[in-house]
Amino acid sequence: MNTNRGNSSPSGGRSNQNGKPAHQGAKPAQPVNRFLKRVQSSMRHGKFAMPCVALGLAIGAGALYGGGLVSVPGLSARRNSSIGGDLSSPSPASMPSSNQKRDVSAASTPSSNQQTPPVFGKALKLNSAASMLPHPEKEHRGGEDAYFIHAGDYCIGVADGVGGWAEVGVDPGLYSRELMSHALNLLDDVESVHPGVPQRILEEAHARTRARGSCTACIVCLHEGQAHASNLGDSGFLVARDGTVAFISPQQQHEFNFPYQIGSPDSMSDSPSKANSHVVDLRPGDIVIAATDGLFDNVFPDEAAALVHLSKKKGEGPAEAAAALSKYAKSRALDPKYLSPFAYGAQQMGYRYLGGKLDDITVVVSYVDEHGDAQ
Repeated sequence: MNTNRGNSSPSGGRSNQNGKPAHQGAKPAQPVNRFLKRVQSSMRHGKFAMPCVALGLAIGAGALYGGGLVSVPGLSARRNSSIGGDLSSPSPASMPSSNQKRDVSAASTPSSNQQTPPVFGKALKLNSAASMLPHPEKEHRGGEDAYFIHAGDYCIGVADGVGGWAEVGVDPGLYSRELMSHALNLLDDVESVHPGVPQRILEEAHARTRARGSCTACIVCLHEGQAHASNLGDSGFLVARDGTVAFISPQQQHEFNFPYQIGSPDSMSDSPSKANSHVVDLRPGDIVIAATDGLFDNVFPDEAAALVHLSKKKGEGPAEAAAALSKYAKSRALDPKYLSPFAYGAQQMGYRYLGGKLDDITVVVSYVDEHGDAQ
């Protein structure tokens, strides 16, 4: 994720609650090279908000390629779940099988007591899997996104590291991966899920994270037939029902391409208390998609809902659905003539921008099932 900071944002405007740029009247169109130069200028002057990453990334080369220990500042635990596949090219075969308990992606860091957490919510469960496609230029470090999938079938999360930190020699993926690792460990200690859990987990994970950096984040938990979520920035989630969008979380942006983000004390970031909280009624058969902006900048919500619905209709599991959706997003990101959601937003702000927006793409797909259903 590349984001802009302060008045150096290309838009110079605020966004409305649905995440689309606020219309400020007609502006003279500006060539895309000027659009990009303003981004670069903001980075040189220290006004570029450092991007955040989701936990689907490995917390180190050992974790990324199957090493036994996952290590981040202040954390050390052995993984007890399978990796989300080769992050540069996830395939359904390499994803966690649908009959496994999955607690996190490659960067997962479950608590050291290794206990299987209780399943909360007596009626419904989340049958989840993930897919990650790092930006080609970031594959060598596993990208900058991160995610987790809790073993209790009731909670998922994504985060997107602010890429601008690379300009000052900081791996933008460190912050998001550590944040998601703390969130996962905190969930292992939750005795019962209630509506305030996602926000409390986000705030406590933020307080424990010591890495330099910043990120957007979204945590979704299941409780008594409802999805309870805390979302900060332009990562987010949607609920697909029968191939249509039943709900999508609004983006939080200070200005176009400048989302809210949490981070280290030197990051000029927002407070986690600024996160939006959401409650959505769920039904068996619904599909929850949590993702970073690599998806939402390139795939319209109705497309995403239709694609996962088609995957499920064909008998595919959440791993196949997530892989198909992430691959579709990447194909759109690479299309220079596509009027992507990001391009639409840029044009609304008066910029001549066409095409997708190449970025890390992280997608967690959760099938909402009844307890007792075959996974």
